[in-house]
Amino acid sequence: MKKTMARTTAVLLIAPLVLGGCATTGSNPNAPDDKSASSNFECNPAVIAGVGAVIGGLLGGGNNTLKGAAIGGAIGAFACMAINHHSEQVKSAQQVENEYKAAHRGQVPEQTTVVQYQTAFKPATIHAGTKAEMGSYIEVANGRNDPNPKLEEEMSLYKPDGSLIKTLRKPVSAQATAGGFNNRFQVPMPVGVPEGVYPVKTALYVNGSKVRTNSAKLQIVMETGLMRGTLVALQ
Repeated sequence: MKKTMARTTAVLLIAPLVLGGCATTGSNPNAPDDKSASSNFECNPAVIAGVGAVIGGLLGGGNNTLKGAAIGGAIGAFACMAINHHSEQVKSAQQVENEYKAAHRGQVPEQTTVVQYQTAFKPATIHAGTKAEMGSYIEVANGRNDPNPKLEEEMSLYKPDGSLIKTLRKPVSAQATAGGFNNRFQVPMPVGVPEGVYPVKTALYVNGSKVRTNSAKLQIVMETGLMRGTLVALQ
């Protein structure tokens, strides 16, 4: 009982060091990318992995270094994961409005209307240590009663057990406007991430309200004896 309490206390004391492996140095919260992906962000997965190995050893009574290393690798990979974002307008609000009118007898919607919202991963298969890209095509028509809508997209990545890894919500356009947009989230899955199926959910917001959702799954497959993996996007 005392040994268990001692190990638990040690873990609680060491765990904050994990956060020390990732430290911001004045990153700009208004930068176009995830704050953890900015050039001012320093993340040391090796330090975090070492702390995780110690934690794993304590949890295993000091005799389970393999388990500790696995825990450390996973903690380091997740803590240092940086999701980048990029958006490009490919249709003007006027182009979308003209197409909407052509399909609706010259009428425009009263409220801002989502014409299309599609998401997919490209490429479908990558090696661990590289990046998967979730691309969205978003097409929104202006409404008579609320022109120039504020558009945002949110992407959430989950572990195989359903617990949240990271959520990133970004403006689709720097200016409030309708139109057609290619929106992209680059998702790195570093070596050390456990194998399994990782659910991914996206949501489109118009003027702060969630109006559409999509989902996909990422499957990490590790080859026995090799420190590499394959990321397969399952629609």
